[in-house]
Amino acid sequence: MTGPVEEPPDFGPSGYLAPRAAKRARKIVLRERMGLGWPLAAVLAGVVIAVVAAVFFLRTGPPGPPFVAVISIIDIAPGTAELGGEDVLVVRAAGRVRAFRAPGVPVWWCGRNRRLESAGSVWTIDGALTGGEGESLRPLETAIHDGRVYVDLEDPRPAPAPLRGSEEVACAQG
Repeated sequence: MTGPVEEPPDFGPSGYLAPRAAKRARKIVLRERMGLGWPLAAVLAGVVIAVVAAVFFLRTGPPGPPFVAVISIIDIAPGTAELGGEDVLVVRAAGRVRAFRAPGVPVWWCGRNRRLESAGSVWTIDGALTGGEGESLRPLETAIHDGRVYVDLEDPRPAPAPLRGSEEVACAQG
Protein backbone atom coordinates (compact mmCIF):
# COMPACT_ATOMS: atom_id res chain seq x y z
CA MET A 1 0.00 0.00 0.00
CA THR A 2 1.37 3.34 -0.96
CA GLY A 3 0.69 6.69 0.63
CA PRO A 4 -0.89 9.69 -0.99
CA VAL A 5 1.11 11.09 -3.87
CA GLU A 6 1.87 14.78 -3.51
CA GLU A 7 1.56 16.93 -6.55
CA PRO A 8 4.75 18.90 -7.33
CA PRO A 9 4.29 22.59 -6.52
CA ASP A 10 3.83 24.99 -9.38
CA PHE A 11 6.59 27.24 -7.99
CA GLY A 12 10.10 26.85 -6.65
CA PRO A 13 12.93 24.58 -7.69
CA SER A 14 11.10 21.29 -7.48
CA GLY A 15 14.02 19.35 -8.91
CA TYR A 16 16.29 20.42 -6.07
CA LEU A 17 14.03 20.44 -3.03
CA ALA A 18 11.65 17.96 -1.59
CA PRO A 19 8.04 18.97 -2.23
CA ARG A 20 7.47 19.96 1.37
CA ALA A 21 10.63 22.08 1.45
CA ALA A 22 9.68 23.66 -1.88
CA LYS A 23 6.35 24.78 -0.39
CA ARG A 24 8.21 26.49 2.45
CA ALA A 25 10.75 28.08 0.08
CA ARG A 26 7.94 30.19 -1.34
CA LYS A 27 7.94 32.17 1.91
CA ILE A 28 11.55 33.30 1.40
CA VAL A 29 10.86 35.15 -1.83
CA LEU A 30 10.69 38.92 -1.43
CA ARG A 31 7.19 40.01 -2.14
CA GLU A 32 7.59 43.75 -2.26
CA ARG A 33 9.69 46.20 -4.19
CA MET A 34 13.01 47.28 -2.77
CA GLY A 35 13.12 50.86 -1.60
CA LEU A 36 15.08 53.71 -3.18
CA GLY A 37 17.84 53.33 -0.56
CA TRP A 38 19.33 50.23 -2.17
CA PRO A 39 20.15 51.78 -5.57
CA LEU A 40 21.34 54.98 -3.88
CA ALA A 41 23.68 52.99 -1.65
CA ALA A 42 25.10 51.17 -4.68
CA VAL A 43 25.67 54.46 -6.55
CA LEU A 44 27.28 56.01 -3.46
CA ALA A 45 29.62 53.03 -3.07
CA GLY A 46 30.61 53.35 -6.74
CA VAL A 47 31.35 57.06 -6.32
CA VAL A 48 33.50 56.40 -3.24
CA ILE A 49 35.50 53.74 -5.12
CA ALA A 50 35.94 56.08 -8.12
CA VAL A 51 37.20 58.94 -5.90
CA VAL A 52 39.67 56.69 -4.09
CA ALA A 53 40.94 55.29 -7.41
CA ALA A 54 41.30 58.81 -8.88
CA VAL A 55 43.29 59.98 -5.86
CA PHE A 56 45.51 56.92 -6.07
CA PHE A 57 46.17 57.06 -9.81
CA LEU A 58 46.29 60.83 -10.32
CA ARG A 59 48.45 61.82 -7.39
CA THR A 60 51.42 63.87 -8.45
CA GLY A 61 54.66 64.96 -6.92
CA PRO A 62 57.95 63.31 -6.15
CA PRO A 63 58.18 60.61 -3.50
CA GLY A 64 58.51 61.99 -0.01
CA PRO A 65 61.21 61.34 2.56
CA PRO A 66 63.29 59.23 2.96
CA PHE A 67 63.62 59.28 -0.87
CA VAL A 68 66.19 61.70 -2.31
CA ALA A 69 66.89 62.64 -5.94
CA VAL A 70 70.25 61.27 -7.07
CA ILE A 71 70.45 61.65 -10.86
CA SER A 72 68.45 62.62 -13.92
CA ILE A 73 67.28 59.68 -16.01
CA ILE A 74 68.61 61.32 -19.20
CA ASP A 75 72.11 61.27 -17.68
CA ILE A 76 72.02 57.47 -17.72
CA ALA A 77 72.17 56.01 -21.20
CA PRO A 78 70.29 52.71 -21.68
CA GLY A 79 72.60 49.81 -20.99
CA THR A 80 74.88 51.70 -18.61
CA ALA A 81 75.67 52.12 -14.94
CA GLU A 82 76.40 55.57 -13.49
CA LEU A 83 77.19 56.99 -10.09
CA GLY A 84 74.33 59.04 -8.70
CA GLY A 85 76.14 61.07 -6.09
CA GLU A 86 78.86 59.49 -3.99
CA ASP A 87 76.97 56.58 -2.47
CA VAL A 88 74.66 55.33 -5.22
CA LEU A 89 75.25 53.20 -8.31
CA VAL A 90 72.31 53.57 -10.73
CA VAL A 91 71.93 50.93 -13.44
CA ARG A 92 69.68 51.43 -16.46
CA ALA A 93 69.79 48.04 -18.13
CA ALA A 94 67.76 44.88 -18.66
CA GLY A 95 64.52 46.81 -18.98
CA ARG A 96 64.49 48.82 -15.76
CA VAL A 97 66.34 51.16 -13.47
CA ARG A 98 67.97 49.74 -10.36
CA ALA A 99 70.07 51.39 -7.66
CA PHE A 100 72.67 49.96 -5.30
CA ARG A 101 74.99 51.23 -2.62
CA ALA A 102 78.13 52.13 -4.57
CA PRO A 103 80.84 49.50 -4.04
CA GLY A 104 83.69 52.03 -3.97
CA VAL A 105 85.17 50.97 -7.34
CA PRO A 106 84.16 51.93 -10.91
CA VAL A 107 81.39 49.63 -12.15
CA TRP A 108 80.01 49.24 -15.68
CA TRP A 109 77.29 47.21 -17.43
CA CYS A 110 78.40 44.46 -19.81
CA GLY A 111 75.65 43.75 -22.31
CA ARG A 112 77.44 40.67 -23.65
CA ASN A 113 77.01 38.66 -20.45
CA ARG A 114 74.28 40.85 -18.91
CA ARG A 115 76.34 41.49 -15.80
CA LEU A 116 77.68 44.39 -13.78
CA GLU A 117 81.46 44.38 -13.75
CA SER A 118 84.42 46.11 -12.16
CA ALA A 119 88.13 45.52 -12.63
CA GLY A 120 88.01 42.52 -10.29
CA SER A 121 84.37 41.56 -9.67
CA VAL A 122 81.24 40.45 -11.54
CA TRP A 123 77.64 40.84 -10.29
CA THR A 124 74.23 39.82 -11.60
CA ILE A 125 71.73 42.57 -12.47
CA ASP A 126 70.21 41.97 -9.01
CA GLY A 127 73.55 42.61 -7.30
CA ALA A 128 74.61 39.05 -6.41
CA LEU A 129 78.37 38.55 -6.64
CA THR A 130 79.18 35.84 -9.22
CA GLY A 131 82.91 36.17 -9.57
CA GLY A 132 85.95 37.94 -8.18
CA GLU A 133 86.49 39.56 -4.83
CA GLY A 134 84.14 41.63 -2.73
CA GLU A 135 80.54 41.34 -1.64
CA SER A 136 77.13 41.42 -3.23
CA LEU A 137 75.68 44.87 -3.89
CA ARG A 138 73.00 46.25 -1.53
CA PRO A 139 69.88 47.19 -3.51
CA LEU A 140 68.10 50.47 -2.78
CA GLU A 141 64.39 51.15 -3.21
CA THR A 142 64.02 53.19 -6.40
CA ALA A 143 61.34 55.53 -7.78
CA ILE A 144 61.31 57.71 -10.89
CA HIS A 145 59.36 60.96 -11.05
CA ASP A 146 59.51 63.72 -13.63
CA GLY A 147 62.77 62.46 -15.15
CA ARG A 148 64.63 62.13 -11.85
CA VAL A 149 65.72 58.94 -10.10
CA TYR A 150 64.91 58.89 -6.38
CA VAL A 151 66.34 56.35 -3.93
CA ASP A 152 65.82 55.51 -0.28
CA LEU A 153 69.32 55.75 1.21
CA GLU A 154 68.18 55.19 4.78
CA ASP A 155 66.83 51.66 4.38
CA PRO A 156 68.82 49.56 1.89
CA ARG A 157 67.47 46.10 1.24
CA PRO A 158 69.61 43.12 2.22
CA ALA A 159 72.27 42.13 -0.26
CA PRO A 160 71.53 38.91 -2.17
CA ALA A 161 73.59 35.88 -1.31
CA PRO A 162 76.75 35.64 -3.41
CA LEU A 163 76.68 33.07 -6.18
CA ARG A 164 80.31 32.19 -5.66
CA GLY A 165 81.49 31.22 -9.06
CA SER A 166 84.39 31.82 -11.31
CA GLU A 167 82.87 34.34 -13.71
CA GLU A 168 85.46 36.70 -15.06
CA VAL A 169 85.21 40.19 -16.47
CA ALA A 170 83.98 39.90 -20.08
CA CYS A 171 83.83 43.53 -21.23
CA ALA A 172 86.37 46.31 -21.17
CA GLN A 173 85.50 49.22 -18.91
CA GLY A 174 83.07 51.45 -20.44
